[in-house]
Order: sequence, then structure tokens, then C-alpha cells
Amino acid sequence: MIMKKLLALFLACLMVLSLVACGTEPAEKPVETEPDAPVETKAPEVSNDEPIVIHYWSMWSENETQAAVIKDAIARFETANPEYKVEVNWAGREVQDIMRTSVEAGTIIDVIESSGIPDRMGEGFCMNITEYVEATSLDEIITPGLVSFVKRLASDGESWYYVPSQPFVGAVFYNKAIFAEAGIEKLPATWSEFMDCCQKIVDAGYAPMTIDDAYMPLLYTAYLGEMLGVDGITELMTTTGTDLWNDPAVLQMAKAYEEMSAKGYFAEGTGSFVFPTAQNTEFALGTTAMYFNGSWLPNEVASIAGEDFQWGAMFFPGPDGAKEPYTTYMTGVQYYAVPTTSEHPEAAVKLIEELSALQTQTDLVEKCQCFPVVSGVTLPDNLADCGKLMEEATNAVSWAYAKSINSDIQGIVNASFAKLLSGDITAEEFVAEVQAQLG
Repeated sequence: MIMKKLLALFLACLMVLSLVACGTEPAEKPVETEPDAPVETKAPEVSNDEPIVIHYWSMWSENETQAAVIKDAIARFETANPEYKVEVNWAGREVQDIMRTSVEAGTIIDVIESSGIPDRMGEGFCMNITEYVEATSLDEIITPGLVSFVKRLASDGESWYYVPSQPFVGAVFYNKAIFAEAGIEKLPATWSEFMDCCQKIVDAGYAPMTIDDAYMPLLYTAYLGEMLGVDGITELMTTTGTDLWNDPAVLQMAKAYEEMSAKGYFAEGTGSFVFPTAQNTEFALGTTAMYFNGSWLPNEVASIAGEDFQWGAMFFPGPDGAKEPYTTYMTGVQYYAVPTTSEHPEAAVKLIEELSALQTQTDLVEKCQCFPVVSGVTLPDNLADCGKLMEEATNAVSWAYAKSINSDIQGIVNASFAKLLSGDITAEEFVAEVQAQLG
């Protein structure tokens, strides 16, 4: 009995052991791994490659041929200097009048190109850019005469406040075909020779001379400048409350033009022409032989005059008894300047350097018939005579007084001078009218 119980107990234990042995094994312990590193999310990169903007105000309108040349120069500058972008305000001829007000109002301007008289800007408004110019090739590539001219505009006579953009010369432009038809072989150098020349032109069936209102001051300031000298004409055109207009030289000038009017040496309507009527309809169309203007004239009337127009240019004839006869009348330059408020003067001057480079200057001559500021550019036939005048000039005066320094005085003189040219008043009446208003 006892043996049976023991055997049963043994079998029971064996079954338990068997069940344990046949049971499922526990799952393998998972392999511990390092947690995944977090994925880095980069913040969007802030670009520091935005070009620096250079603000350039031009005296040209965007539809003018000069603008196309300037755009090409700017493209070259931006390609060579990708850190800069040039924005242009095609302000036109009023650029100088509106620029100062704009700057005072907070408008940023880095380069200004102006046709005005630099004195009206002043060194207090334009930056002394000498150190920036010296870091460029400008002093080497610009012709020495023009460098000297712009430096003389500085109070110390040595600094760069302005960089010449386009030089010009004032001259009596003439139609070579008419002169040839009239049998004029020698250009007049004196007033007597000039009057003989005018009579030959009348005899050939043409009007000798005309002028528009905008350039009328050239006639009387040229004559008086030679009679009175630079200081004398400057005083005359800037001073009121004196008897300066009673000077015998003034009466001589008035009598000279009175005689021209009386003899029919001015085209009919001269004295009442509003610019550009005379230059376009009288001179460019070939009915009038002479027109007093600047070296920009051939380009301005190119489409009217045509390719066959025979351009000539001569010095203003010296009045009899001239105190200071000029070998040219007026000369000067348009210019670049950097306002004192410019934020990028170094880049501004580098842009000016490209605008002054040989390629740009060649394009201006070929496409716009402008005078270059560098040597090595061949002038077209219609400017060849002007080029000779610039080379031969020995006693040139600035365009500044040619256009008259005091606009109020100029307006008064113009009104009476127009009547003189029209034959409505005598020389004596001209002097009396002007003196009464300015004395």
C-alpha cells in the first residue's frame, strides 16, 4: 500500500517536471539600443548677399540716347561689382533744381549728374571725393585740361568735388554749304569781317543768323564779355543799383545788333522765337546760315538736319576795340558729384569711373555725338570743328556767365534785347530801358 502511494507521488512529480520542461520559453529580452538622435531642423538662412543700392540721379531723360549708353555702362559696372545695384532716377534737366530739396527731405542720392553750374551746388552740398578719386584711374584717364578745369572750381584749387562728365564748347555754328554758295572762303575774325560775311549771305538769298529765347544771352554776353573782360561782364550781370549799363561798351553792343537787325541780318521773327523754334525750323532746315549755341546742337537737330548737313563751327567774332578778345567764347563741362549725404561714396566714385571709361566715352561720341572726357576717341565730322576750337582755345570763359549768373537781371535784359533784335526799339532805348530797371 505504502509502495503504491510512493509510486503515485513519484509519477505526479514526474508529470509536473515534464510540463515545466514542455512549457514555452520566455521571450528574449529586447536588445537595448541607443535612442535615435533627434533630426536637426536648420533655421532658414538669412541672406546677406543682397546688393548694396547706389542711387544715381541723371540729367538725362530715359528716352534720350545718352540714357541707353549709361544703362550699358551700369550693366558693366554691376557685372564687375555684383555687390552693388544701381538705381537710376532719370530726372532730366531739372535734376539740379529738385535734388537739393529732395536730399533735405531725406532722399538718398549717391551720384548726381548735372548740366548746371557747380557754384550753385556749393562745397557744403557736394562731398570732397579726392581720396576716392585717387583710388581709381580717373586722374589718369581724364584729359589734363578737364582735370584742371574741375579742380579750379574747388575753393583750394586742388580738390575733387566734381568729375567732368561731358565737356562742351560754345560756338557760332554755320552751314558750310551756304557759306560756300555765298563765296565765303575765310571765316570772319573781327566784327567788320563778320558784317561783310552777313551781307554775302543775304546776297546769296539766305538769312545770316537767328537765335532762340533760351540762348539769346549768348549774343550780348559774348560781345560785352570781350569788351569788358571777365570781371567786367560778371559785375554787369550780377549787380543792381548802379549805372553800369550806361557804360559806352553797352551802347556799342546795342548799336552793333541794331545795325544787324536794320540790314536784315537776322531771320524774320528773331527776337520772338521760343526754343527750339529757331534752331529747328530756321537753322537745321537750311534757311539760316548761323546759330549761336553749344556743341550739343548737332545731336539735338540730327534728325531734322539730316546726314548731308555740312556742319561748321567758328569763334564768336571779336568786336572792334575789344579789351579781352577770346579765342573761344565759352567752354565748360557737365559733371558728376557725390552729395555729402551719400552712404556709399567709394562705390559712387567707382561708378563714375565706369561712366568715364573709354568704352562709355566712345559710345557717347558715336551714338550721342558728345565730346569725350578722355583722349583716343575720334570725333564725327559734325563735331570736328568744335574739337579744333577746344584745342585752340587760349582764353576761354566759363559757360556760367554766358547764361548769366543772376537770373533776374538776365530776364530784364532779355526782354529789352528781344525788342532790339526785332527792330522795335533803338540802341539808345535799349540802354535806357535796362538801366532804368537795374540802376
